[in-house]
Amino acid sequence: MKKRLVRMAAAVGLGLLVLAGGVWALCRNLGDRPRLYQGKTVFEWSQTAAGKDPAASRTALEVLDREIIPHLTRTILEDTNDSRLRFQLIELMNTLPGVDIYAVSAPTRRAGAADRLGDFGPAAAAAIPVLRRAFEGPDKVVRGPAAVALARMHAAPGELIPQIITALDEEDLREAAARALGKYGSEATSAVPKLQVLFRVPDKDLHHEVVEALRAIDPSAMPQGGMGRRAASGGATAPEAPGKPAAPAAPEGAKTPSPL
Repeated sequence: MKKRLVRMAAAVGLGLLVLAGGVWALCRNLGDRPRLYQGKTVFEWSQTAAGKDPAASRTALEVLDREIIPHLTRTILEDTNDSRLRFQLIELMNTLPGVDIYAVSAPTRRAGAADRLGDFGPAAAAAIPVLRRAFEGPDKVVRGPAAVALARMHAAPGELIPQIITALDEEDLREAAARALGKYGSEATSAVPKLQVLFRVPDKDLHHEVVEALRAIDPSAMPQGGMGRRAASGGATAPEAPGKPAAPAAPEGAKTPSPL
């Protein structure tokens, strides 16, 4: 009897080990992990490229041109599919104690790819054609990040600034457009009148981006009064302009970080 109980206990223990191993394998295979390029993430390469070591910076730029830009531009244009079964399994697995599988959807991967290219600034100029195509295209998820990335690269200000100013009229794009215009600095002075109008829209997130853009473009164009500082810091939002109805708040975009 004692031997039988020992065998049963051993079998249960072995079964639990197998189950734990299966859970671990599923977690590892289902979850997203940061993409590595020669052992480093995109962020690490962007930091190296901007560093003070000339040799390391040259290596980073070579990896950028040879591996990072081709991969991220393909992601922007082609990464449109997700496995429904995979996400259902992840949702189920995450209900288990101690399990937390991180996964990113295709729209977030596309937006994240544009963000990561922007981290390199002008060094990623080879990606400008794809970023312009993304900004000018119908994919709403990637248009805003593409506009900001283009501005961080200081791409074609004469052509792009008017397009980005027009994007201020689009409710789901105006925060990113304001941020992008701020990256162009004083070259975007033609955006000041529209930004001053948006300054009075009672939307805290939009207000913050408009304040930062005006500071970067022309601090003297900042509307007078303390309401801008309160709204930008999370206090009371700015009142609407007299005689004009308040614009509806812009929907929040995807905030999940990309594993790219």
